[in-house]
Amino acid sequence: MIKKIQSGIIAPLLAVTVMISCRQIQEPEYIDVDNIAVNGNGLSNTSLSADVRFYNPNKQNIQFKSGSLDIYIDNRLLGHTELDSLIRIPRLDTFIIPVQIRVDMKNVISNALSLSMKDSVLVRLEGKVKVGRSGVFITKPVNYTSMEKLDFFGF
Repeated sequence: MIKKIQSGIIAPLLAVTVMISCRQIQEPEYIDVDNIAVNGNGLSNTSLSADVRFYNPNKQNIQFKSGSLDIYIDNRLLGHTELDSLIRIPRLDTFIIPVQIRVDMKNVISNALSLSMKDSVLVRLEGKVKVGRSGVFITKPVNYTSMEKLDFFGF
């Protein structure tokens, strides 16, 4: 009887302690994109690969588990990416997430002329990612918007 009472008290106390010790995970800060490469051939089998660099402002290590994102350029769908690998993110440090984007080339070609006349474009990411620490993961929405400078002759 006493063991049941003790376990009935200890379990909730342990849960409260864990919840108090878990601080809200701060979103990583975008730095830049590097190593951009176009892969594939034809209109239906093209992908874009790149390394996206971020900074982790959290005072503890976190883990990236998976993600699903749609990428828009000037509010036109560029493509979609599925990220499904465990990436350990060091505390207060930069890290890289390699991405592979399935590109809708029909949409890119139809908008290439208007994009080539601009010096910057609106980049929008929508989707969700799963991040966490100590084996506990939460799904967070991604709604990122930024004006990015174009350099067609630099890549």
